[in-house]
Amino acid sequence: ESRNIVATITDATGTIREPGIACPDEYIIEPDEKVEIRPLGLYDPCNLNSEFQVGNTRVIFSGYVYESFEYEDICADFFEITEIRFIDP
Repeated sequence: ESRNIVATITDATGTIREPGIACPDEYIIEPDEKVEIRPLGLYDPCNLNSEFQVGNTRVIFSGYVYESFEYEDICADFFEITEIRFIDP
């Protein structure tokens, strides 16, 4: 489905949350700082590699937030990762 990009995130910090914490079936990224244009404040990455599918993992990430529509029942904003890395403990 074709969606417009509504925000670009660059070098944000956040935490990977496992399925069931915020969204029932998906890993999401909970950013430390919310982006005002996206009130949900959680990102549902379409391209999260299995290496990063570990709950409570701290990451630095960049990517694109895509539009959603009022009629959609979503638990996190659509997100495409362009760069992600672990934060050293």
